[in-house]
Amino acid sequence: MNQSKAKLLDAANRLRSASEQIAHVPGMLAQAKAMRERADRLEANRFTVALFGAFSAGKSSFANALMGDMVLPVSPNPTTAAINKILPTTPERPHGTVRVVLKTEEAIEGDVLRSLAVFGIQAADLHDGLNAVNGIDVAQIAPAAKPHYSFLKAVIKGMPEMGEHIGGELIVDMQAFKSFVAKEDKACFAEYIELFYDCPLTEQGIILVDTPGADSINARHTGVAFDYMKNADAVLFVTYYNHAFSQADHEFLLQMGRVKDTFELDKMFFLVNAADLAASREELDDVLQHIEKNLLSCGIRHPRLYPVSSQTALLARLHEKGKLSASAEKVYRQRTQTGEGDPLPEAGQALALSGLLDFERDFSQFTIEELTQMSVEAANGEIRRAKATLGEMIAAAQEGEQARQLRRQQAEAARQSAIMRVTSVSAASEERDLAKEREELLFYVKQRLFFRFGELFNYAFNPSVIIDDGRNLKQALQGSLQELLRSVSYDLGQELRATALRLEKQVNKSGRRLMEQWGKELAHDAGSLSLSPYTDCKVETPEFAEHLPDASPAKFQPALQYFKNTKDFFEGEGKKKVRDELEKLLQQPVAAYLEAGGERLADAFAAAFADMVERSRQQVIEQVEEYYTGIFAALDMKVDVDELVRKREQLIEQ
Repeated sequence: MNQSKAKLLDAANRLRSASEQIAHVPGMLAQAKAMRERADRLEANRFTVALFGAFSAGKSSFANALMGDMVLPVSPNPTTAAINKILPTTPERPHGTVRVVLKTEEAIEGDVLRSLAVFGIQAADLHDGLNAVNGIDVAQIAPAAKPHYSFLKAVIKGMPEMGEHIGGELIVDMQAFKSFVAKEDKACFAEYIELFYDCPLTEQGIILVDTPGADSINARHTGVAFDYMKNADAVLFVTYYNHAFSQADHEFLLQMGRVKDTFELDKMFFLVNAADLAASREELDDVLQHIEKNLLSCGIRHPRLYPVSSQTALLARLHEKGKLSASAEKVYRQRTQTGEGDPLPEAGQALALSGLLDFERDFSQFTIEELTQMSVEAANGEIRRAKATLGEMIAAAQEGEQARQLRRQQAEAARQSAIMRVTSVSAASEERDLAKEREELLFYVKQRLFFRFGELFNYAFNPSVIIDDGRNLKQALQGSLQELLRSVSYDLGQELRATALRLEKQVNKSGRRLMEQWGKELAHDAGSLSLSPYTDCKVETPEFAEHLPDASPAKFQPALQYFKNTKDFFEGEGKKKVRDELEKLLQQPVAAYLEAGGERLADAFAAAFADMVERSRQQVIEQVEEYYTGIFAALDMKVDVDELVRKREQLIEQ
């Protein structure tokens, strides 16, 4: 059994033992139940690891190296890929079981209509939308629109086979799993795929989530990616040694930079794949420094950066299992610089050469020493609270009868006073702080957007798109305008998601402060009562509009009148004039987007805050009531003091 699992099971066993000791002690029933529930969570503990990266970064190869076998095939087109989850097996889902959850008809229709809109085509429904695909002029498709065309053709091709399964789920084998991952006409219908698989990774309780590339055209993937970034226990980002970050990668890393400091732990790991392509250590160091500078430009400081060769690592693990094919052995010899006829080097040697062992060592330390220890410490805290409660009950029961009677009267008055104190604590100032934080964050969102507006403009209106090569130049300009509007709305949506995470952090900060205040108030009446720690609440990230309000391309046509020809645009004043006019025309739509998004945030977090305060206050009151139930039972001699002493001694031994 691995070290992490052993620690968690040990903590769970101690909690169960402690729960059994206090289960029938008056006033400790709820505490015993909380211990059992925490023990259940520890035993079923799962660490979710989200894997992100660009197309062709070697994400699948890296995942396979972690799992030690050829599990994930390479997807030919990640823009339509589904989310793949590799999970530990269960009695109901044995090794090799695959569960494919398919999109609903509404979801597929939305994806199709969204992709058609890129070509300026509107359709009433899915049927009309698929019929409209034939009207697209392939010769006029801009580079940025090609993935959308590929997706639409894949839906048409796959509909005869997959149409009857839409909205349902399929249980298939590994062979069918690979077809759902690798074949675009199947992948485009899958919402997500779960593979239950036995390997060293899943045996540690790790769920590996392989996400589509940052360049996925599925609009829902933006929200899904953010949820995994927010909720996963660890985030791995894979980039390729000699590939520059694409615009999609850059946007994704910007989002990571926006939210990095909201996490309690630094859970991000960055992998530079195919590091063996470096001609020397000096060259590798130069590349790593370049990547580190790029990450810094995205707000990611001091990244945990690991150069790896996932292919070498995978070959080593296949060799370890005796599963190297003749062709794979040839590559293995090349990677390890082993001559023909010489004995193959042991897997450990190749793994060390691959760089994967350095990552796995630090990653294991993170999961075992940081994540696991947090869970274990929480369990220890539960047991310490139980010992303290038993100690006070024993002390109360051992007092003389006269002292107990007096203490009983005092305790009843103290109970009423304690509850009044808890009820009277106001959360109004915390609520005002939350509203103030929201307003300030939204103010800076607009500032940041227009600060980087030039960057977004240059990406949309670039020489590789606006080129006088015989194609429709006017259509190219319209395509660039649409790309700019898409980029602006995408950036705003990402900013608001990051704002939501910061507001969630503020809500929980308020919760901890309120818990601290309640603890201070209770010290007047129940000085020995130790409140259970505040439990962070999770607030579902609101959905934000995909498009700017009142921002049809027609509204921005006045800006395009400054375009005369490509030479003037890129070498003269044309580009600056178009950019300045567009920036001016975008002020109102951006303000309207933020106003609508701000209202969504206000509603969501006002409700979340009120719920947090009510839930936390009620939990404190219940703990006060339970505390005094135990004290009253001890003062009324309704407990066996010797039995309490024995139980406390057993808890001390935990």
